[in-house]
Amino acid sequence: MAVSLNNIIELKDISVTFKNDGNVVKAVKNVNLKIERGDIYGIIGYSGAGKSTLVRVINLLQAPTSGTVSVAEQRLQELKPQELRQARKRVGMIFQHFNLMKSRTVLGNVEYPLLSKKISKKERREKATNLLNLVGLAKYADEYPSRLSGGQKQRVAIARALANDPDVLISDEATSALDPKTTISILQLLKKLNVELGLTIVLITHEMQVIKSICHNVAVMEDGEIIERGRVAKVFTAPQQKLTNDFIETSTNVQAAIKRITAEIDLQLAANQRLVYLNFVGNTAKEGIISGLAQKYQIDINILFANIDQIDGENVGYMISIFSGQPELINGAIKSLISADVKVRILEVGGSKGDEAANGVDYSERN
Repeated sequence: MAVSLNNIIELKDISVTFKNDGNVVKAVKNVNLKIERGDIYGIIGYSGAGKSTLVRVINLLQAPTSGTVSVAEQRLQELKPQELRQARKRVGMIFQHFNLMKSRTVLGNVEYPLLSKKISKKERREKATNLLNLVGLAKYADEYPSRLSGGQKQRVAIARALANDPDVLISDEATSALDPKTTISILQLLKKLNVELGLTIVLITHEMQVIKSICHNVAVMEDGEIIERGRVAKVFTAPQQKLTNDFIETSTNVQAAIKRITAEIDLQLAANQRLVYLNFVGNTAKEGIISGLAQKYQIDINILFANIDQIDGENVGYMISIFSGQPELINGAIKSLISADVKVRILEVGGSKGDEAANGVDYSERN
């Protein structure tokens, strides 16, 4: 297999199989993955999807049952033990539970990976101090981890992971134990490191909110396989798999809004009304399509829910509305929306149909 100079990580035909009480568990199944230098790549899936096992393969902390692993143009399985130890230093890792040493100060934790390097104590301390300054914790150098907040502990863990000047930083559910405000600050720090250091970041998470905040590309995992992948904006605006759509609509509050509107409120539709879910992409998220539509087709549009997001530089809008008017005019309006690249879904109404209504009928595919 030729290793691409543009790809810092290449996993080819990776499978990982475990034996558990006599049972064979296929944690990862024939996965292929390429990550370009300087990317922020998200891997998302629910617990048990295989995502953490997959990323542990990247630096051979988990040896694959089959397949090949290349990092920074090196085929890791071909390296001698000492060479592999050096190669692993090019991949830093941070975890949900920080893994800091309680007996060492903040500075001591960051210095620890440098103890094996042939540098003076002064050089080691200077580098660790610079890293703490980079993550905004220089004034906490002499504190112990027990005195820090969760967000501060994660910043120390990030500084420690950078001590060996890695090319890649893997974040394995690193924000899962943090509150929303702290999560945002950690993600902003990771984005800063990506830009300033040219660091390639691989984010493992079960939260689509994390993916859309900083990632450029995403892979969705289910049952050990990658079921969907691509640019984050494209995956968000045109998901191909139900699991992906569930992640997206949960993170944008659309799923909750659909269920609330269709099942929890007393909403009765007349024969000349349709409950419509709209997904706007790109420029259509900013244009006054709805007001123009109402005038052109002489229909009333009552907006029940609306939200707009920016995902990897792309505007994405969501709306739930009641269209009222003559059926043929409503159909004409819907066709006009579809021709303008707006995704349209007709929703059902009624408490007994809550789950079905949340899925609805994708009108874009029927017309």
